Amino acid sequence: MSAGVDVARPHVTLVLGAGGPVGQAFHAGVLRALFERCGWDPRAADVIVGTSAGAHVGALLRAGWDSYRLLQRATRPSPATMAATPPPSRPRGRWPASAAYLRGALARPWSARLGPFVAALLPEGAHEGAHLSDAFHRLFAGHWPHRPLWIPAVHVDSGARVVFGRADAPHVDVATAVRCSSAVPGLRQPVAVGAARYVDGGVASPTHADLALQAAPTATARRRTVVVLSPLSCFTPLRLLLRWELRPIVRRGIDVLVFEPDREIGAAMGWNPLDGARAAAVADAAYRATSRRLERGDGTAAVRLLVGT
Repeated sequence: MSAGVDVARPHVTLVLGAGGPVGQAFHAGVLRALFERCGWDPRAADVIVGTSAGAHVGALLRAGWDSYRLLQRATRPSPATMAATPPPSRPRGRWPASAAYLRGALARPWSARLGPFVAALLPEGAHEGAHLSDAFHRLFAGHWPHRPLWIPAVHVDSGARVVFGRADAPHVDVATAVRCSSAVPGLRQPVAVGAARYVDGGVASPTHADLALQAAPTATARRRTVVVLSPLSCFTPLRLLLRWELRPIVRRGIDVLVFEPDREIGAAMGWNPLDGARAAAVADAAYRATSRRLERGDGTAAVRLLVGT
């Protein structure tokens, strides 16, 4: 064990799921409530896994934004933040987006997965998506944060997952990784990294919670906690998928805290995660619902799992 490691403090992996501007608002509300009720600063997470909307929030946390600033951003969005679909930057591209994936799926149908199949089948989007990464170019100036930030995306021509920020992934800057993970099929263009093209990480999984198993060495003496924020769990199939991804984590004896939309938050969200006009109401509902949950008794357990005893 290296000197200076506080074994009393749990090793926390923060998993921030997909969900568009509405999902970012959900993250902001939940994280602020966790800070106020439990004293846990999400910037202290040992590893952050952020997919699509979660990639935006995770990158802001690694840039030093606190939960109050995230909540202010969600409840007082700028016109640029609310514009989920800016004017097209070019005519709609090739259709289907990836004939290569479709050919592979026809040859080996047992290996095809629904999300990557749909992403390959849809036309390329007309929106370039460059506006999504402008802020991160300024915040990181081409550097990757020192503390682990993992951003999943999907290789549109093979359907394979790539996790930017890990040693086994192509080297890109944070802005490019966020843009790749946010390239919604049919809406935004796939993002080219060399000869490869990437689309939204949510195509493969809304959370990629399974990555939490790889987020800490098994030999660590510290307690391990995984905190999952899953905005898209308001849709039952995606809620069930998350439960399936969490099963091996729970079997390893790792503590898991899951935050999903309740009925009140779901009503504020509506059916379209890209509707930025709903962000303020969603952030407020998520903050209030999470605060109530932590006040009712979950708060003591959450403190123990997040900051130790």
